[in-house]
Amino acid sequence: MTRLYRCRAEPIVRWPLRYVRNVGRTQETLGNWNAISVITKTDLQTLADTRLEDAQLLLRQGRCSAAYYLVGYAVELGVKACIAGAFQADVIPDKSFVYAVYSHKLDELFGLAGIKRQLQDDMARDPILSASWGIASKWNETSRYEMWDQFAAASMIQAVGDENHGVLQWLKKRW
Repeated sequence: MTRLYRCRAEPIVRWPLRYVRNVGRTQETLGNWNAISVITKTDLQTLADTRLEDAQLLLRQGRCSAAYYLVGYAVELGVKACIAGAFQADVIPDKSFVYAVYSHKLDELFGLAGIKRQLQDDMARDPILSASWGIASKWNETSRYEMWDQFAAASMIQAVGDENHGVLQWLKKRW
């Protein structure tokens, strides 16, 4: 089965679905394509940046609720990139830890990443970061069921994407 995908200003390209799910991976690194779904730290980092860019584009097009919802995933993916860096080669992690990583609760994910205390310390020194986290931490996966106005979406995108005090920028320093 193939699907159509459009990336930025590129023309529509037909890619086999299995390739799209495993972009950048070879048969040797994946083995059986259907055996396991993997996502690397680099994938998570790229996805976090892409979700922020997508949210900014949606906001410019007046799609405020979609922008708000999507930018929250930029934070989730960013913190999951931090978590991915904590996994050790040749070690099977505790099952409960692995299941907990699949959470969408930002506060819990920051705890799993071991960066919650560091965030609190940095927020004590940086009131703008503290305000940014105050906004971003309100996001959850059920935000998709709510309508968000332009002010809420723009505030959320600013809180996540600000180059000096944004939550995603703070996370990038810990990748």
